[in-house]
Amino acid sequence: MNHSSTATSGKNDPPLTGTGDSVTIHGIGVSAGIGIGKALLIGRAFPQVNEAEVAAAELDAEIARFRSAVEVSHRQIEDIKVRVSDVLGEKDAGIFDAHLMLLGDKIINEEVEGLIRSQARNADFVYYQVINRYMRALQTVEDAYIRERLVDIRDVAARVIRNIQGEKLADLSHLDEPRIVIAHDLSPSDSASLHRGAVIGFATCIGSPTSHTAILARSLGIPAAVGLYEAMERVKNGDSVILDGTRGLLIINPTPAQLGEYQQRIRAQEEWFLKIVAEAALPVETIDGFRVQMAANIEFSDEVGAIKRTHGVGIGLFRTEYLFISQHGLPTEEQQFDAYRRVAEEIYPQSVIIRTLDIGGDKFLSNLDLPSELNPFLGIRAIRFCLSRPDIFLCQLRAILRASAFGKVRILFPMISTVDELLQAREYLKQACEDLDAHGVQYNHHMDVGIMIEVPAAALIADRLAPHVDFFSIGTNDLVQYSMAADRSNPAMAHLSQPCHPAIIRLLRQVMNISCAHGIWASVCGEMASDPLMAPLLLGLGVQELSMSYPCIGGIKRLIRRMRMYEAEELVQQAVQCSTAQEVRRLCETFVRRVDPEALEET
Repeated sequence: MNHSSTATSGKNDPPLTGTGDSVTIHGIGVSAGIGIGKALLIGRAFPQVNEAEVAAAELDAEIARFRSAVEVSHRQIEDIKVRVSDVLGEKDAGIFDAHLMLLGDKIINEEVEGLIRSQARNADFVYYQVINRYMRALQTVEDAYIRERLVDIRDVAARVIRNIQGEKLADLSHLDEPRIVIAHDLSPSDSASLHRGAVIGFATCIGSPTSHTAILARSLGIPAAVGLYEAMERVKNGDSVILDGTRGLLIINPTPAQLGEYQQRIRAQEEWFLKIVAEAALPVETIDGFRVQMAANIEFSDEVGAIKRTHGVGIGLFRTEYLFISQHGLPTEEQQFDAYRRVAEEIYPQSVIIRTLDIGGDKFLSNLDLPSELNPFLGIRAIRFCLSRPDIFLCQLRAILRASAFGKVRILFPMISTVDELLQAREYLKQACEDLDAHGVQYNHHMDVGIMIEVPAAALIADRLAPHVDFFSIGTNDLVQYSMAADRSNPAMAHLSQPCHPAIIRLLRQVMNISCAHGIWASVCGEMASDPLMAPLLLGLGVQELSMSYPCIGGIKRLIRRMRMYEAEELVQQAVQCSTAQEVRRLCETFVRRVDPEALEET
């Protein structure tokens, strides 16, 4: 059962532990949950390619073999794309368009056919030589987005080569029994075939929490772990394994005691989940009567139905960049309006906060000619990009304004660091309003406008920003990253990702004091809001709304109903006296363990 998508690094764990025949490999959890079953090893790091001479009389047949492999690969990827679209929607399926484009690249295909004929060598060897030259060239490019496309190229190349060699590819959606898949790496096309029931988990030797594979696994609710470097060497087909996607563990040939422990954990999770569902309609209120607003973070409009049915909350953060990332061209105003309108209508009478385009950092648009930056997290991203491209910005602003006529819509500007940036953004919003007025288009003339507090500079001048906005939304992921000067996408810096660091607590307290003084409300929409250890601290600071990934909402609701507000305020007073993040964390653990110990056991 997948209650959370929180990733755990296992940073302090040894890579291998165990006694007797049982071995535990430690990696990175990327999709929470537990899978118990038989292992299925698939693929290799890359198919083996050997050079062979082809007789002159066989060259035409060899070229035909190559063409046939490309056609078969194209059909396979088209089929995968259709299946992903049916399950996750067209946006997620769009990641395979790049694969299809590579297969149809005339320059590459004509070069391969020419070399087969001129060198009289086998098709898989020639194709590998050509593709490998492109991959080596891309490895030297500084642009992180381009380098990440190597995964797609390797995926396509491996597929074509295996089809040339006649190797039967594993179809992970049609297995004779539930299996836990073990692989060196799962390509986007492999992971797209994963379905609950056929595959009950997967483990890979390499990978990261932000890869296509990890994202799809979380969307499908399949437990997954990556970075299990010894997995392919240690696991054999048919081995009994336990996959812990929360802790990032793969247990090979578990002992009876280990099996019993994990079966008990599964039963406890199921019981806990049933309690959460039963309490879904109860008010989110502390024992001493303090009401808390809860909201969900979303990437896609089709997530809204499940949120409304299960939790009945609004949308505290609609990350609009995924409308841009998942297609070749920029979305039109009509396409954006349609997506925003659908969310506003479906979530009504609750509200939706729509964040304007936040690209840069670890999110890129392949269809824009963005400059390569040595440190994209400190470069042209979010509001900085939008202010540099008013054509894109105004288009989105008009779409959001138009959607405000169909529900309760609020607008949110990300990564504001100066008053000037905020005033410029508001001027563009005014211009968008004038554009709509000129054409008689309806919109909410009094729509709330907010900013994200995610840069330390914004937190420190919050009193200067407050008069120009209706609300603050605190993005703790970036606030921690920028305050600690530690790239949150770098695993080597994971030990500095400390939301409970005293410096962060003091920044949050300052922002909350200012919001209260200016009579504006404030929410937290970063991962800190979904952490049971941090939620009481945020409430004690005066945060009025917690917005998070919707699988986490039920557990946080339950925790809030078991605590007292005055005790949370006392927790803050103790926390600000601490010198280290470890001290604050221990305080929070003691607090939560006293009021709702199950909250710690189920994360």
